[in-house]
Amino acid sequence: MKNNETKGDIKWLRWPWNLVIYVVLVLVLRIFAVPIILALMAWKKKREPDGPAEGYCLQRCHNRLALLGWAVLLWFISAACIVVFITQIQEERDYWEATDYAMTGCAAVFGVACFLGGLYEGYISLRDALCPDKSRLAKSIRSQMPYPDGNYDVKELFAMVDKDIRENGLWFDRVAVGQEWVLGDDASYIPRIRAVFGRDEVVYRHVNGGTQARRIIELYILDDHKHLQMTVLRKPRELSVLLDCLKLRAPDALFLPYDEYHNYNSKSDDEWEHICREYRIRKSQREQGY
Repeated sequence: MKNNETKGDIKWLRWPWNLVIYVVLVLVLRIFAVPIILALMAWKKKREPDGPAEGYCLQRCHNRLALLGWAVLLWFISAACIVVFITQIQEERDYWEATDYAMTGCAAVFGVACFLGGLYEGYISLRDALCPDKSRLAKSIRSQMPYPDGNYDVKELFAMVDKDIRENGLWFDRVAVGQEWVLGDDASYIPRIRAVFGRDEVVYRHVNGGTQARRIIELYILDDHKHLQMTVLRKPRELSVLLDCLKLRAPDALFLPYDEYHNYNSKSDDEWEHICREYRIRKSQREQGY
């Protein structure tokens, strides 16, 4: 009874009312709304010690709405490129050089590409947030069921993962590891994990004579059907302990450096079947105490 009352106290902060409140605060207070929103989110998390009222999976789907920010950014870049293109095309072209034609063409192509990219980001964010049964997370869970094409109810799928994470989950940054499931941007059924790759890499690129560095921390998991489940992490220190935990939960899977990921992901069906056969041998030997 006490747990129900606690959840009832913050009913007005459940989806979608929490989103409405946050949007109203931003519209009214602008940048001053940020600390208030963060405080509300922290208070909500503290009042829900057993996890979010809607469940971990559904919360992750709703959080995908944040991708709309990328869609807006891409549309803004697209609009800027279109302005450049229109401005250039209206000028006299009698004295144009090759660079002028190249800039105009690039502005047009980049503008169209960013517009289409914004449409895609906007579509998948709204699809995942408003139609969880068609979400990326639901597809990843469904693909690992005994009959991937079966008509599984998304509520049952999410409840199955939520139950495992709530009762057994250990959290590493954005990833939770239960007894049977790994929940990140996708979900992985631990008994079906065959290969795991951790990526911690600094990527450099040269822009306007300078060099920009970006650190990429990602977790790649391949299951027995070579389906990929990938999650982006934010805290570099969490990757190593996450991999250690997965080694305990999936002791017979391969744990390899990211450099080998593309090699394994491109293996033929026969080669992958050989890897799965070796997995079954390791599992049998471990269970028999060899």
